[in-house]
Amino acid sequence: MATIDGRYMLASPLGRGGMGQVWEGRDTRLDRRVAVKLLTTGAFAASPESDVDVRRFTREAAVTAGLAHPGVPAIFDAGTYDGGLYLVMELVDGCTVADLVAEQGPLPIAWAAGIAGQVAAVLAVAHQRGIIHRDIKPQNVMVTQDGAVKVLDFGVAGIVSQRLTSTGVAVGTPGYIAPEQLYNLPATPQADLYALGCLLHEMLAGGPVFAASSPAALIRMHLEQAPPRLPRPDVPPQLQGLVWHLLEKDPAGRPADAGQAYDLLLPFVAPPGPLGGINPAGSARTGSGRYVSLLARLSAASPALAASPALAASPAFANVPGPAFAGNPAVAGSLVSVSPPTGHGGAAQRPRRGWWMLPTFLGGGLGAWLSFGYLAARYQRLSWLATAVGYLAATTTAIVIIVISPTTPNGAPLPVSADVGVCVLLALWPTTIIHALWTHFGIRSAAAAGRHLGAAAEGLGAVPGRPG
Repeated sequence: MATIDGRYMLASPLGRGGMGQVWEGRDTRLDRRVAVKLLTTGAFAASPESDVDVRRFTREAAVTAGLAHPGVPAIFDAGTYDGGLYLVMELVDGCTVADLVAEQGPLPIAWAAGIAGQVAAVLAVAHQRGIIHRDIKPQNVMVTQDGAVKVLDFGVAGIVSQRLTSTGVAVGTPGYIAPEQLYNLPATPQADLYALGCLLHEMLAGGPVFAASSPAALIRMHLEQAPPRLPRPDVPPQLQGLVWHLLEKDPAGRPADAGQAYDLLLPFVAPPGPLGGINPAGSARTGSGRYVSLLARLSAASPALAASPALAASPAFANVPGPAFAGNPAVAGSLVSVSPPTGHGGAAQRPRRGWWMLPTFLGGGLGAWLSFGYLAARYQRLSWLATAVGYLAATTTAIVIIVISPTTPNGAPLPVSADVGVCVLLALWPTTIIHALWTHFGIRSAAAAGRHLGAAAEGLGAVPGRPG
């Protein structure tokens, strides 16, 4: 057996990921089982800044070690070895959410909400201390036999983030990464909430929010495509709305923080019953079960949180009571009412009328660049910006040809050139009008599909759209 740093004996591999390997090991000095994460990724190997990496690694590990929370595996040690860096952590006995969904399919609502709520509780504490996970996904969330959740890799994502972002690589997993991270914007707590929405959707649907044949196609879907409705009739419309709320493209459209996300998940948590080998009720008389039950009684957690004002204070939620919660008046007046996102920055972000096409109709190519420039600014779409620049370049070139008539080497004028410029301007007029109409009806069709999704969820109200 290999031994790291003369102390940690590696017994058997537990898993492998993009940032290294995880081994079950034994701390020979304290005679206890541990998990050893070996960071062998190319982000560190053969690096000319290896000393900087080690210092950054040690600093990040120390910050994460200070995150003392029952939902985060404790970090015991960190250091270097011949192949890279290592991290010694608490060994968690349980299964990942990825394995749980693969074995059980879509999870019961109480289980999905309970797991997501525990993750939100962990994120709330981490965000308050300025720690962002950056890689929440089913493989990084473990569930123990008593139903407790452990969020893995809290330190590792932060350790590699500065190196990767400094080279222009977004940190995270493509299937769970927030749109703003794909634009290489600084990571914020809202990015973790988007990943939490992906996790919750996957637990309820039995599969990821988006599926594609290539990472590039998957990234495009996260940037532009509205998330689908959950394909099961037993999901309350309020919970469907909460999933959409977390998956807003615009970070400002998501819950204000992880604490609010926790409050919004709480009404859907109930005694879930056994799930495979996981049985919270069966562990109620264990040492940890007794301890947690006593704390719950001391804090009177359930009634206090059910009446949480944060649930009703969220501006994206309306008073739409759901039938599943009719017996709880403290919760009935504060359930979710959200319209589905339509991509490009959030819900209902579309021109209601065709005023934006007016410059195109009046000026053809002379006005088309204004119309498509407006769309590019409103939707933040590079393709429409390129269209605006293309029409502006074509129009400018035609005008230059008309005004400045080229001559032959002998000095004779070429009147045909002016005719070419006029023909280009005349051709641009119907072309730009047809293009504008096609784009406008495409936008309206996408918005209509989004409204159809919202109407399909019974009792789900619509968020007023922004003025066009």
